[in-house]
Amino acid sequence: MLAQLGAAAVAWEAGWWLHRRQQRSTIYQSALDTARALSRPLVVVGAPDAGVTAGYGCGDVSVDTADSACPAHLRADVTGRLPFADDSTVVFVSCVLEYVDDYPAALRELRRISGRWLYLVRVEPWTLAAYLYPGAKRTLPGNLCPGRPGVDPADTFLP
Repeated sequence: MLAQLGAAAVAWEAGWWLHRRQQRSTIYQSALDTARALSRPLVVVGAPDAGVTAGYGCGDVSVDTADSACPAHLRADVTGRLPFADDSTVVFVSCVLEYVDDYPAALRELRRISGRWLYLVRVEPWTLAAYLYPGAKRTLPGNLCPGRPGVDPADTFLP
């Protein structure tokens, strides 16, 4: 019985992981399309080639505190000033802000460089991956303002 419950939990988690991966890909593509339409660079926060949330593209510049194999990678803390002008980029963030010590500072900096073009995918706090993945400092609130067409409003944060 216990083995059956364990197998069911693994299957449930795997199904949700695939669903969330598809959502991340869709939101990443929306951010990339917006960046191209606006002729702005796409800044990806969180190394897309690491961790359980991997699987989306590098964008034009990736930013993370860890190293990445992305061609244009900036090793930086998003709570500090990033080398982009005000309102000059489109930003895609996947499952990062839950782990940042100074969440308000990170959000201010990402808003500064993106203006209103900030795409955010949250960690689902009820998933097994979120429970087992170390270091989460908070659960992000739901949609804090309306999303745009073609983007899941539950996963999009626009300032």
